[in-house]
Amino acid sequence: MRRIPAALLAHLQQPVTTTCRLLKISLADGREFGMTTLDQAITYMGVEYSAINGIDSSIIATDTGLSVDNAEATALLSSDIAGITVEMALAGDLDDAQWEMMLINWADTSMGHMVIDAGDIGEVRVVDDMVYIPELLSFAMRLQQSIGHVWSRRCRAVFGTPANSQTGCGVDAESIWQSGTVTAVGSEPTRVFADSSLLLDTAPVPGRLRWLTGPNASNRLYQVEAYSNVSGTIALLEPVPFTIAPGHTFEIRRDCNKSPSDCIGYGNFINYKGEPLIPVGDGLETMTPSAQVFGGLSGSEIVD
Repeated sequence: MRRIPAALLAHLQQPVTTTCRLLKISLADGREFGMTTLDQAITYMGVEYSAINGIDSSIIATDTGLSVDNAEATALLSSDIAGITVEMALAGDLDDAQWEMMLINWADTSMGHMVIDAGDIGEVRVVDDMVYIPELLSFAMRLQQSIGHVWSRRCRAVFGTPANSQTGCGVDAESIWQSGTVTAVGSEPTRVFADSSLLLDTAPVPGRLRWLTGPNASNRLYQVEAYSNVSGTIALLEPVPFTIAPGHTFEIRRDCNKSPSDCIGYGNFINYKGEPLIPVGDGLETMTPSAQVFGGLSGSEIVD
């Protein structure tokens, strides 16, 4: 059942209507951006909905069985107007964003709106630096997600989160970040770089890195694949969206390999979210996704 204001309902029952869809995207930092299917920009409830960065919304399919709702919207990106840009999409600003799609009467916005659907932004793809296609996941999808965990020998906690939750860790990860500045870039300028002054006693492998300045600056955490304490070379597991250059600053820290020994090393075994003493049939049953210990840098990756 949808809540439709009486005035808007009466308008929808007319043979000719003046309606359009509004898509509002709310970022985790509180910023809000709007797009509309109308051929001109419109302001509604304090948010300007852009027609230049407009949307081409697909059919939204849902049913009463709580199956995963189906929705996708295509929008052109433009850097010369206020809105979501290619750089924002590549930098991960749309991570953890939420969306809401509404139907209004653009000729008389005082009639209110009908919420068509709302939820989380899923996958974001950039095509030829011109188009992003956010996957719109309905809140109803959350009702299908499993609550609880099966047993595992490796820890199921999310490193650095408060201990009082199902995946809580208890380690204060913010206190172990260390600052660095890029002094040289390797042959893979989106993945391998060095800070010759950053010589860590304990290699941050597994580790996490986040960019503070430069085009890659965002809250996105990148996984450290390898580190050399001789040259200060760092290799990321996945490339960053934009080329790394000397002078860009970052923060780096160790992560956790989800093993009891690592948890004991952090003095946090009381919060270990695993069952390491349960016997298993073979080695495959002890594996946990993303729980990997990476090796050192190869000679070809060292940055002089």
